[in-house]
Amino acid sequence: MQLISYYEDGPRIGVVRNGQVWDLRRAYGRFLFATEQLLDAAAIAERLIPADMALFIRVNHHRMREYAAALDRLAALDPAETSCLATPLDRVKLLPPILSPQKFVCCGNSYERHMREIEYRTKWPQDVKISFLKPPSALIAHGETILFPPDSEQWDYETELAIIIGKACSDISESAAHDHIFGYSILNDACIRDMPEWTGRYDSPRGKAVDTFAPFGPWIVPAELLQGNPDDLALRTFVDDEERQSDRTSGLLWTVARFVAFVSRYMRLSPGDVISTGSTSGNALHSGKFLKVGQRVRCEIEGIGVLENVVGRRAWHGHLPPIPPRP
Repeated sequence: MQLISYYEDGPRIGVVRNGQVWDLRRAYGRFLFATEQLLDAAAIAERLIPADMALFIRVNHHRMREYAAALDRLAALDPAETSCLATPLDRVKLLPPILSPQKFVCCGNSYERHMREIEYRTKWPQDVKISFLKPPSALIAHGETILFPPDSEQWDYETELAIIIGKACSDISESAAHDHIFGYSILNDACIRDMPEWTGRYDSPRGKAVDTFAPFGPWIVPAELLQGNPDDLALRTFVDDEERQSDRTSGLLWTVARFVAFVSRYMRLSPGDVISTGSTSGNALHSGKFLKVGQRVRCEIEGIGVLENVVGRRAWHGHLPPIPPRP
């Protein structure tokens, strides 16, 4: 199951099946009426399936098999009866799967290959490294443009597995973590590498938290319906048609359960929060192949899908005068 947020007279939640987007609220209402003859089926579906994905996750954690079965039942009907419930995917305006998560936590120094690539000269991380947060304004959908600021030239990419929290938790154990995971998606941790030294290094907000610096999606695959083990999924990054990154999530130093449990020790996690697990080797910082305007970045994770975005440059309006050099 591929769960999306999309726009049609406002945000909606849909499910992608065979190149079609099913409006989940209308489809489930139709299912309830067809199977139970409920006169208030539409009202029940409206309460169960809000427009906001974070709220949907809060209400529906561990209920995705039920919705999948309902869609299977509808798909078996005469298409004339269900044509109003589905729209071709290429005619839908995708949104980031979660528009405004309370927290989008990004972890780093997580892959063995990456640690060897940077020739880490101090001790390797002894546990999960919580590196920075991405603000909601950084989130963009599959197909949208990453806009890099005009005062930088070293533009980078990083394909990362994103863990979606399904149930509120604080200071939980690793053994309990999977019960709190709703599903998985893809993050491209877009960033700039040539910041002036006084602004901070690579994990500073100016390098990581800029608007459009979190391509996210294209959808969420619920954990209970994921085809594969989240701790052993293949991932790859392409810039245009050149492969830049290739690894498996088994190359992470920590399991997804460890990421969730560790972050929950320091931050209360809520439904719809996202934890991104960091990037493997092969980013532009170490290859020197920085992104250019017009290139396309394609992030692939086995069992989830493909997130693709084009590279652009932001235009500034010149409202802020330059600061004179300090002695």
